[in-house]
Amino acid sequence: MYFDVVDELNQVLQEAARDILGDAFDQAEPAGFSPARDLSHGDLTTTAAFNWAKSLKRNPRELAGEIVMRLSGHPSIEKASAAGPGFINVSLSSQVLLNTLGAALKQDSAYGRSAKYAGKKAMVEFVSANPTGPLHVGHVRGAIVGDTAASLLEAVGYEVTREYYYNDAGVQMEMLGRSVRARYWQLFGLDEALPENGYKGDYIRYIAAAVKTAKGDSLLESGEWRPFTEFAADVLMSVIMDDLRKLRVRFDTTFSERSLHENGSVRQTIDELTAQGATYEQDGALWLKSTDQGDDKDRVLVKSDGEPTYVTPDIAYHREKYARGFDLLVNVMGHDHHSQVERVKIALTILGYRLNALNYLLNQMVSIERGGEKIKLSTREGQFMTLADMVDELGADVTRYFFAQRSYNSQMIFDWDLAKRQSMDNPVYYLQYVHARTCSIEQKAEERGIDRAPNLDGIDPAPLRGERERELLLKLFFYPNVVMDAAERLEAHLVPAYLEDLAKTFHGYYQAQRVLDQDDPEGSRARMKLVLGVQRVMRNGLSLLKVDAPERM
Repeated sequence: MYFDVVDELNQVLQEAARDILGDAFDQAEPAGFSPARDLSHGDLTTTAAFNWAKSLKRNPRELAGEIVMRLSGHPSIEKASAAGPGFINVSLSSQVLLNTLGAALKQDSAYGRSAKYAGKKAMVEFVSANPTGPLHVGHVRGAIVGDTAASLLEAVGYEVTREYYYNDAGVQMEMLGRSVRARYWQLFGLDEALPENGYKGDYIRYIAAAVKTAKGDSLLESGEWRPFTEFAADVLMSVIMDDLRKLRVRFDTTFSERSLHENGSVRQTIDELTAQGATYEQDGALWLKSTDQGDDKDRVLVKSDGEPTYVTPDIAYHREKYARGFDLLVNVMGHDHHSQVERVKIALTILGYRLNALNYLLNQMVSIERGGEKIKLSTREGQFMTLADMVDELGADVTRYFFAQRSYNSQMIFDWDLAKRQSMDNPVYYLQYVHARTCSIEQKAEERGIDRAPNLDGIDPAPLRGERERELLLKLFFYPNVVMDAAERLEAHLVPAYLEDLAKTFHGYYQAQRVLDQDDPEGSRARMKLVLGVQRVMRNGLSLLKVDAPERM
């Protein structure tokens, strides 16, 4: 509904532009309607007068008056006005808002979704933690940012693949294998100390015991660490996926870093960069000429011992992503990977790839505070709270919502005590309570025989034309735009912000207006439809976040 109305009004603007601008039309800046920041001035706004005044060398305020005359009388507009130095605001007609309610009721779970990007393919790669231990609470933010971004992209038509890229090669995996090997030898009474930088958590002991059960003493004679790494990685990847499922996160595909080395992709990437004249040898290492692309210094691709640096297989991995034909690539990583991101982009640019398809969501730090103390997040020291512990204590609803509520690019303090609180102070509880209240009203309406059909047939619209009703209807009108905006900007926190605003507005309406009034049957029928519209949108928004919308609390 939102896009139909805005497209219609933008067409009126387009026609006005052709008439007013004449020969200057092709050179003028485009203009269109968007939601007004201050709804006391109007519902939609446009800067068309400012955009066109430059080409015509006219006063924007005077031009705005002329545009307002073109808009006035349009069936979707109740009022059009010029404000300030040349802003144009419009208030939507009551019929538009009634049509919005009708659409929300009819479309049900589809309301707010779009087919704008149907036929397009997107890949969201997230979590991608090394399988060196269970996921801890520090990994939760990336999991929820990535999964919610994928849900939003699906909501606007993309065919989305969720992928987990696991680093089963490199120094950390070697250290994992050596740590398990040490614990395995200890089980046979051998005096073997953990490596200096080894993994110390109890889970290493459990894995070593599993190795003993599966392999007996057959690995005692060999000094190899690789069999221990492979065994541990398989166990830990299984644990990681089980834990993520508790958070309602499921992956369509996984991708192994080691496969890039084994199938020659890493070597081929190095060779092609060299063929482009983008590398040179120095001190026994192979360097990328990244300063040619604006970097502050050149970067090593292959170390003097012949081992690729961490960035080299990442370049190969992104080439493989492009080869799979995705229209949009989204990578969710920690903000500490910023340097790595720039190196990958530079190499891809040299190799001729289009970076406009590649998006990085770099999560800022998150601190978990519980009882006034911070929770440690160190995997290597083995002193941390796992993702599974967090979900078991708080539940998936609260965990997901609290992380989705804040923008990924702002630092965050997760208030554990608030998350556990079942009161209106807890935003998850508040939203779920509002949804449950709409269900309670619906149940009472059913008991009284009041029409709850998902349409507006036979409804007197007069009871829905009050100021409070209009405010709620307008919230429903904007919901599809919120979903589209959040998806295109990859800013999931816009959805929780909207839902909290809707909940607050509905709560105020409920306190001020009796929905079901025995002395006003026609008004009760109309207001019941409005409550059902709020219910649909609240449920749809929570569903995008994979948060339950209970009918009772």
